Amino acid sequence: MLFDMIMNINTILKQQEKLNKDGKFSAINGETGHFIHLLIKMKNPKNVLEIGTSIGYSSIWIASALTKSSELITIERWPERAELAKKFFEQAKLSIKLIEGDALKLIPKLKTKFDAVFIDATKADYLKYLKLIKLNKHALIIADNTISHAVKMQDFLKFAEKKNSVTAEIGKGITFFKI
Repeated sequence: MLFDMIMNINTILKQQEKLNKDGKFSAINGETGHFIHLLIKMKNPKNVLEIGTSIGYSSIWIASALTKSSELITIERWPERAELAKKFFEQAKLSIKLIEGDALKLIPKLKTKFDAVFIDATKADYLKYLKLIKLNKHALIIADNTISHAVKMQDFLKFAEKKNSVTAEIGKGITFFKI
């Protein structure tokens, strides 16, 4: 049964990679997905927030690292991407709650305190997102595109540096740290 689930998830990830091969949906790459999966698995969080679902590629990597009692909430502002993501989530048979809309308006309405956060949305808003999120002590923060888009997120990167962040040259740059 576990083998079938893993094979199903791998098939879906391959479909998503093919769909995004020209970069149209700005999804992370497989190497980045593996790395995020590993970080989430090591943290073993109960509640995870993802900002920037796109077609759900990173969501599936994250959700597949979670235990059955954990929850992933993901936010996507673009309806076309959200619809594709929902279809992939159903196929993957993973419990992922997708909320559509502007993360800056939606985050303050969330009542959940999060143990881990993955940010891959509007680059200039990374620090704004982070300041709006209710976080548990020692929450893990993971941010994508921190090398490729460093100019657009200087405030976030300065904040992360004060938290002893690590930036890995994986994909377009992954920065992670605990709050």
